[in-house]
Amino acid sequence: METEAQTLEVKFYRVGTLRYTVGALAVVFTWLLWGDFCNTIYGTLFGNFLPLFLHGLKASNTLIAFLSNGVGGATNILLLPNISIWSDRHRGRWGRRIPFLFWSAPILTVDLIGMGYTPNLASWLHGVIGPLHGISPTAIALGVFSALVLVAAALQMVLINAYNFLLRDVVPQEVMPWFLMLFRVVGVLSGFLFQFFFFRYIMAHPKVLCIGVGLLFLTSFLLICWRVREGDYPPPPARPAGSAVLNALSSYRRYFRECLSIRIYRNYIFVFILLLAGSAAAGAFGVLFGIKTLGISAGAYGKIAALGTLVSGVTYLPMGYVCKHWHAVGVSLVALILMALGQAACFFLVWNQTGWLVYSLAAAIPGVGWGLASFLVMMELFPAASFGQFSSSLNAIGYGSMVVTSLFNGLAIGWLGGSYRMAFLLSFIFFAAAIVPMVWVYRDWKRHGGPDHYVPPLPPSREVEIPF
Repeated sequence: METEAQTLEVKFYRVGTLRYTVGALAVVFTWLLWGDFCNTIYGTLFGNFLPLFLHGLKASNTLIAFLSNGVGGATNILLLPNISIWSDRHRGRWGRRIPFLFWSAPILTVDLIGMGYTPNLASWLHGVIGPLHGISPTAIALGVFSALVLVAAALQMVLINAYNFLLRDVVPQEVMPWFLMLFRVVGVLSGFLFQFFFFRYIMAHPKVLCIGVGLLFLTSFLLICWRVREGDYPPPPARPAGSAVLNALSSYRRYFRECLSIRIYRNYIFVFILLLAGSAAAGAFGVLFGIKTLGISAGAYGKIAALGTLVSGVTYLPMGYVCKHWHAVGVSLVALILMALGQAACFFLVWNQTGWLVYSLAAAIPGVGWGLASFLVMMELFPAASFGQFSSSLNAIGYGSMVVTSLFNGLAIGWLGGSYRMAFLLSFIFFAAAIVPMVWVYRDWKRHGGPDHYVPPLPPSREVEIPF
């Protein structure tokens, strides 16, 4: 007769060479989710502080749009291709992703604190160079802030992409839907806490917020680097002979050729280009529409945003179940259609604080659907061994296109009379256009095996993928 201990089997979860018990998996989840919590607070502060600070300096709509999105797009398309390949190929005692987190997080922290002290830095610089060259304090402040935004855009690109690559390497695929559901819930919770309790102080006490958020952010990512371990990877392909510069240029060309050579990946990139263009229009000018056009106070705006975030958090729980049982590709398509309709509704129907509240709560639901489902699609769609390269193409090309689309959005607001309401019309047009390539993605996903047998296609130059 078997004893009770003999009949109990320990369940292990595997990804690559990593093997977890339930307890070990819970520990890894905790550290990764804590990092996302702090990173979301960082992004919420940065994303809202930037347009408000620039508006206070009388910056043009074009400059606001470009610094909000175009600078990040430029750094993505110029730097991310080689950085993603570098990360895929890197082998070290810390792994292939964690070193990128370790070196970028401290500099990002110093940069954020510098943004909070921009007026002080500008005043000091004006005392040094202003009297000699007739440069105004406002112009110097714009220059200082723009330089800090450029540094932040480059390093956020490195950190966020390396973090996403790390998730793919250390989280088993069988629990990925549940992890990403928790991932989004934690992000929503952090956004809610910041918006509800701290948004009102974003312009009144920027130094305190930037120091506090910066140190929280730094501590969380240093703990991830210490506590999360990557597995072993097979040796990377041999490096080609020749100079480092020529090899980098060759890799840059090969990156785009391979990422764009397969139709399903190419169409998904088109979806992201259009989605990011629409999100940038509403994102860069949404806070200005609420506060400047509708006359909502900063405190009330923050609470409305927090309530919308709270609705998102509640919605993520059932949405995780939906994505698990009705595949994420289909959920993404439906969510995209509803997002387009939401932007049209805001343009035509929102004229006061009550309307903005209703819009914020209603728009949160399809936003959750897209946010969770698109992340799941990305994790499944691309091949594992070269996940950094292929998944980063969404950011490199999608965000890279924002160099153009952000400038277009800023200029279009001016052409349409300078009303921030027009941002939602632009957003609707871009979202509606994204539906077409998303339908093509759905069709090709079914062709390559669908929900049960999907196999990521490889470019002609890679007939066999090296597993890990």
